[in-house]
Amino acid sequence: MVNFYLYIVIFIAIIMQNKSSKEVRSEVLLQSSKSWNNQPMPAYMEGVPQCTILKITVPPHSRLATHTHPMMNAGVVVKGELHVVDCDGNEITLHEGEPVLECVGKLHYGENLTDSETVLYMFYAGVVGASLSEK
Repeated sequence: MVNFYLYIVIFIAIIMQNKSSKEVRSEVLLQSSKSWNNQPMPAYMEGVPQCTILKITVPPHSRLATHTHPMMNAGVVVKGELHVVDCDGNEITLHEGEPVLECVGKLHYGENLTDSETVLYMFYAGVVGASLSEK
């Protein structure tokens, strides 16, 4: 009789597993009003809204130029890792699958310290005519 109940439990578990793998899931990766370095996010820019999504590939052992962003932007590391440093010396290392809310109007840079390329998808909430970053 115990085996019968054990089979029932296993059967239900298999059904639930198959059911859950076919359902659409939504998971919040990041929700914040502050950037990775604890800087408050500014108000949205004035103008005609424009959303831009970039795929950024950073080669091994390379560094992006020091820059700022005039608008809010967020992203996800989809491959590899990226080390980010701001002008105040705050640092963070982002790993594959981790989201980031970038700082706005503050000098910073990212660098790939590994032997493999890093790929990020970045989302910019800007306006028509605004540059995504400034050096």
